[in-house]
Amino acid sequence: MMRAVIISGCALSLAGCMGVPGGNEASKGPNRLTAVEGYTAGYDAAGALVVMRQATPFANYDGAEAKRAANAICGGAVASSINDTYRDGAWVFPNGCARAA
Repeated sequence: MMRAVIISGCALSLAGCMGVPGGNEASKGPNRLTAVEGYTAGYDAAGALVVMRQATPFANYDGAEAKRAANAICGGAVASSINDTYRDGAWVFPNGCARAA
């Protein structure tokens, strides 16, 4: 009986820590994407933001345009990095949209 009380007390203490406002960033889910005319975007299975141009697919040299589109789609802040890459007519931003602190 005493063990159950001790274990329950520990569990309640830990549960209190996990209920802090703000919580775990991963539990908040992906940011909502803003529709931008001429582009489509979505998240892939790994959580990367994939940006595509509707008229003609992006080329490897269209990274600057893709980043401008991603910024607009993310509401002003794509989490760009050196790992951003071109793949099959789309630009992939592995870090997705930047989150407000």
